Amino acid sequence: MVSRHRRLLVHLVAVAIATAPTSALAQPTPPAAPAAPVPPPAPGSDKVELNAAGAAARSKDWAGALTHYQAAMQVVPSLRAQLGTGDSLYQLGRLGESYEAYQAVQRDYATKLAPAEKALVAARLKEMATKTGWLSVRVSEAGAQVDLDGKAMGTSPLPALVRVAVGSHEVHATKDGFAPFTARAEVVADGQAAVEAVLAAEVTQAHIAVHTTGEPLRVLVDGVDVGATPWEGSVSPGPHEMSGRSSTATAIPQQISVKAGDHLGIDLVAAATAAHLQIRSSDGKGVIFVDGVMRAEGAFATEVSPGPHNVIVTREGYERFDKTSTLAPRDTWAETVTLKQVAATGGEVEAAERPIEGTYGSFGLTGLFGVGGQGTELETNCDTLGAMSCETPSPIGGGLFGYFGYTWNPVGFELFVAASADAVQQKAHFDGKGKTGALPFAIPARDESFTFLRVGGVAALRVRATFQTRRIRGTFAAGPGFSYKEMIMKRDATATDGTARQNSYVPGPVGYASPAVSVEGAIHLRASGAFAVSLGLLVLVDNASSSTAAASSTNQKLAAQNQFPAPIATPGYHLASGPQVFLGPFIGLAFGP
Repeated sequence: MVSRHRRLLVHLVAVAIATAPTSALAQPTPPAAPAAPVPPPAPGSDKVELNAAGAAARSKDWAGALTHYQAAMQVVPSLRAQLGTGDSLYQLGRLGESYEAYQAVQRDYATKLAPAEKALVAARLKEMATKTGWLSVRVSEAGAQVDLDGKAMGTSPLPALVRVAVGSHEVHATKDGFAPFTARAEVVADGQAAVEAVLAAEVTQAHIAVHTTGEPLRVLVDGVDVGATPWEGSVSPGPHEMSGRSSTATAIPQQISVKAGDHLGIDLVAAATAAHLQIRSSDGKGVIFVDGVMRAEGAFATEVSPGPHNVIVTREGYERFDKTSTLAPRDTWAETVTLKQVAATGGEVEAAERPIEGTYGSFGLTGLFGVGGQGTELETNCDTLGAMSCETPSPIGGGLFGYFGYTWNPVGFELFVAASADAVQQKAHFDGKGKTGALPFAIPARDESFTFLRVGGVAALRVRATFQTRRIRGTFAAGPGFSYKEMIMKRDATATDGTARQNSYVPGPVGYASPAVSVEGAIHLRASGAFAVSLGLLVLVDNASSSTAAASSTNQKLAAQNQFPAPIATPGYHLASGPQVFLGPFIGLAFGP
């Protein structure tokens, strides 16, 4: 009998909790005296959400109650919101989620649960343990969308274990670039099932292997040269034309159509197509050019591909032979050229143009004009030093440079080297007070004159583009490199306060290393095919603050024992700082194609 009454009591408590806000289980002590009216809670607060959730639960609107309980948990996590979430999920039949919510109540609020609440939670968990089990879904790729029974489960990686209803469940995982994954998991009461979702990269292309019978060919896929046979590669799904060619043979085009994932082998049959070219001069002299390339002197024979070809034969004192002919497959062009001598009153024979290919180089002299200043202390901190004014012209200098490289029409690569020197004289005027008040180094009134001398060099790897006519060549080069400079400073100070004091100070040299950039644009006046006079503009850029050693060593301070008996005190000075930009008009000699 006692057991029956106890079970009845538990059922009554469960119904009361499921249909009323959790806070109703606790009976607060009435206030000792009437209090001032409490203003209503702010919209969106946890109290507003909990009140709305209780109202929805009393009207059996469990979906609405769940929404408000979860909103309250987002604002301020509480026992009432967590317990209400579990109750709402239970009433909606979402037993797996309800089980996890009740577990969270036991874990986070065990000491706050009333006996009836504790009994209800334990009873619900025991009941749902027979109706749910644990499911683990591990996905090989992060960021995959995972669905469980057609509903979004989340994005991988997922929680280690998820509580779900007993029975068969379908797990579906998708991610861009990967084939979809689908599997089923059988979940038993209070058991654990696992799904290993291994996503495989989606196959989007077909694979083709091309071989040839006969001589090797260049493989053409839709008219694009992709390499020599034997060749293997991937192509997009759809129709394609496969063919091949060489200078002396060709293969009949084959039309294919492939699907993603196909593996196809193709044999190309090569057929001879070469034409024969044989050129000789009647007297065995004269330079022969074929398609702009010098080939031989006196006589030349070779196999050439079908199509148009140009032959030029030149000899000093003779008229130039220049002829173009289009050859069909297996044609022969054989010609004996008789050059006609230029008459005594005639002009000179113009040689064939040299192609822009081969070794080249240049050397020259350049002026150097600083742009943007040197970054000395007088330029950057004149007022801070206490000076009334500073005169800070930019440095001027000059240098020698040269480069050597190899070009393939019209682009070449080269090593550029330059040595340079520059100097500048800057001045500061002190009145003994300074613009910002009586600074320590504004006294005495004086004039200071600084002489900065810098020497060093730069090396760079540059890319050069060249375009030319018979008389003029235009060229542009640029590239990164490395610079090292040594600097020397001399400071002369003369007091203007009537004491006639003078100081001269020369500290030790200061060096800095820096990344550098070299840019050049020039016009070459061609004296011959392989020699030209160059006129242009050179830009050299480095950074006097590019390393810790340079930044610290450029701050030179006047020694206390500079001169006896009364040296003129001065703060530290930076010899140079920041980017150092020089523009250099130059003249030089260039050789090569």
